[in-house]
Amino acid sequence: MENCRLIYRSTCRDGFIDNAQLRDLIAKSADNNRAAGITGMLILSGDQFLQVLEGPADAVNRLYAYIMADRRHKDLRLISYESIAERHFDDWGMSLVDLYDLPKPARDLLERKYSVRDGAILIPERLHEVYALLLDARFLCQGRPWEDGAD
Repeated sequence: MENCRLIYRSTCRDGFIDNAQLRDLIAKSADNNRAAGITGMLILSGDQFLQVLEGPADAVNRLYAYIMADRRHKDLRLISYESIAERHFDDWGMSLVDLYDLPKPARDLLERKYSVRDGAILIPERLHEVYALLLDARFLCQGRPWEDGAD
């Protein structure tokens, strides 16, 4: 079965769920994604989401259709969709990276590389910068030693 990588961005609607509810949603999504063979990462910065999904094209397409219908998002925009031979996030079932909650050294590094407005790191517009942010977040968060209970 053909694998694909899909990247999208969106804005949280007003009244979006709080952090505890968001983490529960991510845990449930990780279980569902694992069962469907989907891996990826969700970045939250201020009220902006950036997500990468990798896996079987049929499963990724179904999930993206579900996300497009999810009323918690607005201004949903597909950034990239491509067939892939290998995954970049194959060891990430589905993880949330909240850029605001990063330790100061990691956040400072990202603030030097990317634009910031009102304390939020802005999701880049150019595709190569989007990939760079995703890979930077992945690198900075592997192991996440600042989280309680991290392996």
